[in-house]
Amino acid sequence: MTTFLLKSLGCKVSQYDGERIAEKLRQHGLEAVDDAPDVFILNGCSVTGRASQKVRQLLRAARRNWPAVKLVLAGCEARLITQRHEELPDIDWLLQDGEEASVVAMLAALGLDILSETHVAGKIGPVSSKTRAFLKIQDGCNQFCAYCIVAHLRGNEWSRPIESAMVEARTLIAEGHRELVLTGIHLGHFRPSLVHLLRQLDQLDGLDRIRLSSIEPVEVTEELIDWVASSPKACRHFHLPLQSGCDDILRLMRRPYTTADFRAVVDRIREKMPLAAITTDLIVGFPGESEEHFAATLSFLEEMMFSRIHIFRFSPRDGTPAATMAGQIDNAVKAARAGRVEKVWRSSAASYYEKFIGHQLEVLWETTESNFLSGFSREYVPCRMQSSPENMLNRLSLVTGQKIADDFLLVGS
Repeated sequence: MTTFLLKSLGCKVSQYDGERIAEKLRQHGLEAVDDAPDVFILNGCSVTGRASQKVRQLLRAARRNWPAVKLVLAGCEARLITQRHEELPDIDWLLQDGEEASVVAMLAALGLDILSETHVAGKIGPVSSKTRAFLKIQDGCNQFCAYCIVAHLRGNEWSRPIESAMVEARTLIAEGHRELVLTGIHLGHFRPSLVHLLRQLDQLDGLDRIRLSSIEPVEVTEELIDWVASSPKACRHFHLPLQSGCDDILRLMRRPYTTADFRAVVDRIREKMPLAAITTDLIVGFPGESEEHFAATLSFLEEMMFSRIHIFRFSPRDGTPAATMAGQIDNAVKAARAGRVEKVWRSSAASYYEKFIGHQLEVLWETTESNFLSGFSREYVPCRMQSSPENMLNRLSLVTGQKIADDFLLVGS
């Protein structure tokens, strides 16, 4: 049997796309392995220049480790290379998308035998062994931020038909997933209505949790806040990409909001859900970011009290306006600023976790290591608890917060 290993880089949408490709490969009779595959598929990310460098490093490493392997590049990086008519040495195939016809064409070009689904029926395992599963409902972007190439690679926005999303949701639940994470480039632009879909997902038996992945602050409506606050399946967690806490830099980035707009959204969420988690993305060292601009960002971060911040050092992405802007920042300055942001978010995260000490959380247990269970609460608080003789993986339990240790909360039954 032909074997494959697929690795996905980047955002949750990319992770979802990679899982769909792997699913189709299994349906055609290929077997997933962890090492020495016949085919290595790298589902690459292109969001920054550094991301593209990582793609090339991983491809070179795969060729060194497995000289006879068939190398396939998929995802945004494959689209970017195709658009620019570039060539990568040693790549056997560029997979433009995960559609059935594209996967079949790839297998044929690689000289691999293709089995029909009837030959492998009953042999296909779950798409993912994780307790949480991604469900992509939207793709594409019309925003064109100054630093981002995603809009050029993923095309115009589109929404998945609700019935199609519901069919896959039922399949994921049947596979044993307790939590679904809705993903998209612009979740809030889902049509006809994000809340309408959420209310339908609410009715599915066997589904315990519904979590939103990243959603733009300008896409958070009162109706959405009300659903999160009232639904017994909703995770009270909003990931709102900020990118900068300085209005001057937000304008240069071409972000469609101000810090006042962002603050207003967070205030509305916390008014109805004081313990809701607010997490974010932040770019440090954007061209033209002075010390005064950065100080404004730090002050805003301290005010917002995010429970988690994903920190990105600005990396010029060829083909975007920011790549050629004046005032490019030295890498050492970016690193220093990233370190200062990390101190702020670790402090705010600890303050947030402290609110759960002595209080109950509902945790979905995902992994076990060194006699400790690890999982996340509905608020996306990372929790650990000493393992019990009973197998708790992929199970929900109510626990009580005990103390903060490093970057997680120790809990007990």
